[in-house]
Parts: sequence; C-alpha cells; structure tokens
Amino acid sequence: MRRALLLLPLALVSPPAAAAAEGQRFAVVAVPGFDLADARSLPRPAAVGLVVPDAGPRTSEERARAALLRGSVRNSLRDGFPEGPELIELAGRAQRPLIVVGTPRGGTQPNDRRYLIAVVGRGYRGLLTSESTRIPGLVSVVDVAPTALGRTGRLRSEPHGDAVAHLREIDARIGANNRWRLPVAMTSLAIAGALAFVAPVVAAGAFAAILLGNLVLGVVGLSGAWALLLLAAPALALRRRVFLLSVGAVAAYALALALDETWVALSPLGPSQNGRFYGVSNLLETLLLVPALAGAELARRRFGWPGFGAVAALSLATVASSRLGADGGGAIVLAVGYAVLAARIAPRRRALVAAVAVAAVGLLVAADLVFGPSTHVTESLAGGPGEVARDVAERAELSFLRATANPVTAVVVAASVLVLVFVVARGRRAPLPLAVAASVVASLLVNDSPREVAVGGLAAYLAVERFTRVREQESRPYNGGTPLEGAGTP
Repeated sequence: MRRALLLLPLALVSPPAAAAAEGQRFAVVAVPGFDLADARSLPRPAAVGLVVPDAGPRTSEERARAALLRGSVRNSLRDGFPEGPELIELAGRAQRPLIVVGTPRGGTQPNDRRYLIAVVGRGYRGLLTSESTRIPGLVSVVDVAPTALGRTGRLRSEPHGDAVAHLREIDARIGANNRWRLPVAMTSLAIAGALAFVAPVVAAGAFAAILLGNLVLGVVGLSGAWALLLLAAPALALRRRVFLLSVGAVAAYALALALDETWVALSPLGPSQNGRFYGVSNLLETLLLVPALAGAELARRRFGWPGFGAVAALSLATVASSRLGADGGGAIVLAVGYAVLAARIAPRRRALVAAVAVAAVGLLVAADLVFGPSTHVTESLAGGPGEVARDVAERAELSFLRATANPVTAVVVAASVLVLVFVVARGRRAPLPLAVAASVVASLLVNDSPREVAVGGLAAYLAVERFTRVREQESRPYNGGTPLEGAGTP
C-alpha cells in the first residue's frame, strides 16, 4: 500500500505517454494489497471498482499476476497458471492513462478478498462496470488486459455520487453471504429432507419457499445473519399449494433476473463471486429442481401436455438463457430431468418425447446464440461440439477435485450419494422421483459443486418421493369406506 501511495501521485503530474507495451492504450500497474483503504489516495477523476483476482477457492500474488497479464483465469483447483500468451506488460511507473490493479500479497491464500481497481484517464469516472460480472462496481481480473489494449465491451464506467461507499457496501454483502451461505444452505436442505417424513406436501413446497425467501432478501439487500430467515421459509408451504409455489418461484426468478441481475447475484444463496458472478449458481439450480420438475408434472395434470411444456420452457429459459440464469450445466440437468419425467409418464411415446425435447432445447440454444449477450455458455456453444465436450469434461474434473478437496467434503459427498443410491434402489419407480434422481446424477457430472448437489439432490429426492406417495394415496377417494384424512389439492 505504501508503494501505491508513492506511485499514484505521479499520475497527476505525468503527461500522457506511450504505455509499457506496444499497442496498449493504458499503462497497467499492479499493487499487492491495494484495497478500499487506499481509495482516497487515487487521483481525480477516476473510475473505481472491486476486482476479483482469481477463480476458485485459492489464489496467490503470482497467480493473480499471471491472470492479469494473460487476461484469463484457471480455477485454482487445477494445477498451473492460465494458458495463452501474456497480452500486456506492467508499467514501471504510473502514467496517464492508467489502470491500477490491486492483487493479493504473498503466497497461496483463500480467494475471498476483493481488491481495489482504478482507471484514470480517457473519460473514466465514477463506478466501473463489466459484462463479466454484471454487478456495477465489481469486475474480474480478466477484464484488465482487454481494456488496456482498447478492446470494447470490457471495463466501462458510469456516474455515481459516492462510488467508494457503494464499493464498501458491495464488499460487505459479498463477505457476509460467503460466511453464511454454506451453513444456511445445508441447514435449510436438512429441514426440507426431514419434512419429507413428517409433512411430505410441505417438504415439496419447501424448496420453492426457500427460493422465494432468498430472492426477497436479495431484492431488499439483506445479507449475513438475515439469511437465517430462510430456515423458516418452509412455513410458506403449509397451505399445501405446491403447484402455485413451484411455478411462482420459477417465474419470480425469471422476472428478477430480467429486471435486475444483482438481486439474485447478491442474494444469500447466490453465486460466490470468486468465479461465477451472476445468474443461477449450482446451489440455486439444485433448489430449483423440485419446483421446476414438480411444477411441470402438476401442470400436466391440470392442463395437459401444453401445461407441462409451458413450465418446462419457463424453467429452461430461467436457468439457461444467457440473459437470465446463464447456466449451461443447468440446461443439461433440467433437460435430463424433463426427458426422464416425460418418458416415464408416456412410455409408448418415448421417440416423440425425445424429438420434442431435442427440438425445444435446440430452439432455445439457437435463440440464445442469435439474440442473447455473450457469456461462457454462448462462447462454448459457438465453439461447436468439441468445445462443449471439453467444457463438460473440465466441469467433471472440477467436480471430482472439489469432492476430494478435504476429508469432510469427501465424506459428505460420498455419504449423500450412497444414501441417494440406496433410497432410489429401494423406492418405487414413479416418474417424478426418478426424474429428480437422474437430474442429480447429471448435475454431479456437469457441475462443479458436488457438496451442494449431493446434499441438495438427496433432500430433493426424499421430498418428491414422499410427496408422490401422498398424492397417490389422496387420489383414492376412499380407504375402507372412509375418506383419507388430510386429502386435498396440492
């Protein structure tokens, strides 16, 4: 930080000069430990933001510098630095126009801090924005090199009355969410799983209720200990309106993502902001399995196959569209679930079901490529089948690495998967539970959050299996001449 205080004032007096490397429009200075405490030392005018220095759970000064120079990141769970040549050079002194980037200081450490980044000159002032994160004030280290080279669509700025105060608020929210996300998520899932044995209908609606509670907290901007309110969210399902809760939760997320992506991105159960920044995280995707699949099945029973298709299309668009959830793995997971669900409901029409499913997914993909913004999903699809296969293989590798990262995680994942296999093998072959089980298997392969997927998937299967059993019993009007107690419309 002392280095920053010595370097930055030079930018006030240094005349415009050629950048460090030929073709660079900005000089780039990397300052270890440069953070919000140094914001007041920046020259004016300038645009400021928080920069995430790496991808994955760990980082270091060396890794962050490599990502900065190459304009790309490599998940820290995988060995080595980002691939590709160095695109920029770091300047030996500060000079306008200038980009000052904070990086970690020292060796390997948790990737849970955000550092200060400032762009001085060329009309930048206020708050930095980036399409990589879609959160005003938060940017990724991969944005720096393209911006320094003058490429459009990376770092931009927008006016703001007090940019530093805004950054402090964002930093506090992200930190609080990261501290509370895992305990709240695991406890919520445990509650939902336990309810499957004592109140199956409530358990089926609990997933939608937790999702809605999380979204409300994201909209009103509450984080940290406020996330504990999600533990009481299943009470919203006590009125047994599983269909309305399910479809309502999916529709609410679609609307929220369309109106303001930060509502989901900065929600207590949203993305972790150290690799994925916006859209639907793997945790939210797992929670969405129950309302997405159960909602489609209940819609079919009420409105026929058009109802099934409408809910399925809404769910796929919410999770996978680049303008909304931007979760390519989620598209595969839901597609598997809907294919199994439809094939089990109509076994004699499996070929037709498969053709319709392929056509629907293909139409969604084509529309996203043509009309949607560029994301990691659209870039992968644009690269063709080979690129998609490589991305899926990389996700599978990361999933294994995360599952074996430490003994506790390994035990939790292994135990959850074994219990899931056991209960599926001993359970009935009802369409909805099998669809959830197939989706969980797919998610373990194509997503990189095995702990959340395994625990959430087990709770989801237990909830829908018990819910299906109760619905089958309630569909019989009499049992020994007496109406079934508690029968009602889910």
